[in-house]
Amino acid sequence: MNKHLVGISALLLTACGSDGSSTDVTPPPANLPAKVMGTVTQVSADHQQITVNGYKINIANADIRYQQQPLDAKAIQVGMRLDLVNQGQQAKTVVVDPALVGEISAINKNNITINGIQLAVASASQYKKGDWVAVNGYPTVVGQWQVESINLFPNLAIAEIEGRVTELDSVAQQFRLGSALIDYANAELEGLLAEGVWVEVEGQQDGAVFKAHEVDVEDANDAPTFNEMELEGTVTWVNQDKSQFELNSRTRLYVTEQTQFEDGNRANLLEGKRLEVDIQSTAQGLWAKEVDFESSDAGGPLPDLGNKFELEGRATLDSNNQLQINGFTFIIDARTQFDDGLTLATLDQKWLQIEGVELADGQWLVKEIDLEQQSNELELTGKVSQNSLWGYHASDASLATFDGNWVNVECQFDDIQIHSCRIDD
Repeated sequence: MNKHLVGISALLLTACGSDGSSTDVTPPPANLPAKVMGTVTQVSADHQQITVNGYKINIANADIRYQQQPLDAKAIQVGMRLDLVNQGQQAKTVVVDPALVGEISAINKNNITINGIQLAVASASQYKKGDWVAVNGYPTVVGQWQVESINLFPNLAIAEIEGRVTELDSVAQQFRLGSALIDYANAELEGLLAEGVWVEVEGQQDGAVFKAHEVDVEDANDAPTFNEMELEGTVTWVNQDKSQFELNSRTRLYVTEQTQFEDGNRANLLEGKRLEVDIQSTAQGLWAKEVDFESSDAGGPLPDLGNKFELEGRATLDSNNQLQINGFTFIIDARTQFDDGLTLATLDQKWLQIEGVELADGQWLVKEIDLEQQSNELELTGKVSQNSLWGYHASDASLATFDGNWVNVECQFDDIQIHSCRIDD
């Protein structure tokens, strides 16, 4: 990932000539990473070279496509997200991989609508109804979209949406991706649909409904495609001990002591940070082998990524297999991470630590579940209400000053009540 390595090597070779001569030694160009996924930041005037993740990549002889449709090199524009397979110093295949593709159906001053999804833009004056566009960005858990770029795109009659499945109705054969209603009755399914899975959907907008032709479910079987990939993205969630994080609301990665950091460290893993990550696929999941913090974070204000929560407590499962702790109900979906050998079937009556985010409708989505040993200390993150937090009432006034506020506190615990709560730095 270190793009300065070639230049440093050249200086060392020049300085170490044994005969003191001034003959320069030029090292061979470094090979590109085998796989790169990122955003185009530069395109040469002749459209034969692009810059992605800091690498200048020759695309003169590459097979360039969107889905199965061949594209001319001139279709590649700054801001597009690409998935590249490289060989040596040039690209072998280039796949345009937007988050949204479709026709603009409505426009107002600061919004455009594509595939039933309203996107906020700085100014809509450059667009017109009927334009086909490709959008680089990602949906958040609260239903908003963070738009990183919008590019005019050829009308190939193939619209696309990606995101997290909610409100899955197997009888009506419909689900939602944010505000978009997807009808998959006549679609070819690749993978098993379930609440919370990430999908890429191809089809066409038909009135208020997106009629899917193909639904591709991302699952564990896709992990090998990320192996040895350099992936660029924005951090949209990090767990409490910074051992796991997500990029673009989609790709979950884990961190170990062997993870190397460039231009930052593990403590800098925060929502909104823009990263380039070298990935290895392992039995545990996708390992962040190397993390490079980019000098500039995602453009514009950070979107609402949902309030993060954390708590410990005795778990129960209701008749619908919903997780409850202290009377609060939490959503477990297909992307919830179970640690310590836990499964949904083994959660009942266990003392657990859970972390997650609040959704737009006020429900609590669990991102990670750990088995914990009950102790006399609790770490809690949530909204204080009437001197209580997550059903734990404070026997003193240590929570009173935080009433109505979202806090991260550490409290003493006597098996029934909490006390001596203080802000956890």
